[in-house]
Amino acid sequence: MGTEWTKQDVVTIFDFYVRNLRILARRFGSSGAIEEFRLPAEWDLQNRDRHSLYVFDLAGIKASGYPAVLDKPPAPFATPAKFIEFVAEAVKNSPEGAFLIQQWRILPARMIARDPRYVAFRTAYDWVILHTKVLSEGNVAGCDDVIDLGERVDPFQVLLQTGDPDQPAGLIAGNPLHLADGGFRNRWDPNFAAPWDEVRDQLDAIRYFHFRGTLLLQELRGWPHNGAGTRDPRLLRLELLTPKAFAEFVATRLLGNSDPVRSLSWQSRPPEDVELDPRFIAHKCAFDRDMVTRMGRREAEWRRSRAETLEIIKLIGFQDCRLLFGDKIDHDGDRPN
Repeated sequence: MGTEWTKQDVVTIFDFYVRNLRILARRFGSSGAIEEFRLPAEWDLQNRDRHSLYVFDLAGIKASGYPAVLDKPPAPFATPAKFIEFVAEAVKNSPEGAFLIQQWRILPARMIARDPRYVAFRTAYDWVILHTKVLSEGNVAGCDDVIDLGERVDPFQVLLQTGDPDQPAGLIAGNPLHLADGGFRNRWDPNFAAPWDEVRDQLDAIRYFHFRGTLLLQELRGWPHNGAGTRDPRLLRLELLTPKAFAEFVATRLLGNSDPVRSLSWQSRPPEDVELDPRFIAHKCAFDRDMVTRMGRREAEWRRSRAETLEIIKLIGFQDCRLLFGDKIDHDGDRPN
């Protein structure tokens, strides 16, 4: 029992996250109106931005049964069918709700699985459920405690002040998921890459891997100043995280030459084994949440000067530069020669 995390600590952090998501959803007008539940062919992230997904993050946490679920046996992870249940509840009072949900129910699961709204819902839902699974394994201090909700203020119900959009106070700048993870207070421990039953601090481990998944947008914004030779190859793939890509990440970017034996072990793990690993699930929750906005909006959400764009092109080539950042650069968006 190396970790000092308790269930009450987990509730405190998730409450903080929900509170900030509600602030951001209000600030950016993510209200959950009927227009947000159009079919994938009629709903395009290109015409919105990543802020439009906050309402689906909140829905995923709520649909997971949080916080009571932390005192129950682990529930299954999210599925497209679970998301459709949420959509049905959200649109049931709309005049066109019955027809809309009927259309959702005949969509192929693979189409829903790549929808940014579902990905936001799934990654928030699974992040809660993963905590219940780790807590249920009995390797966490206070794992047998019953959460005391007597004096807790429900973050879904607390009144948000209207006089100032920044109220109530909270860490509301930057990536809310990154902030809820504790930011750069997370530190790598080689034991995090050990076989799962040998990991001493399992909650610390999943939180570290989750935190590393929140760095996707920061790595893109820091390009190329963080070193072209150290770039994460997953940034160029524009795909949700796969077990193979995660195993390569652990083996080459976290372990590297520091532990060749364990690095080789990760590289040779069967994908079906990695897929069930809590560290993969944790990393995927954060990585997919940011990557899906890149997949939906290939044009960059920030502008770069012509000189900086040319510097990037020299390092990685025009095609990779355009794939990563689109054509949005200063000087009236002139395309680099």
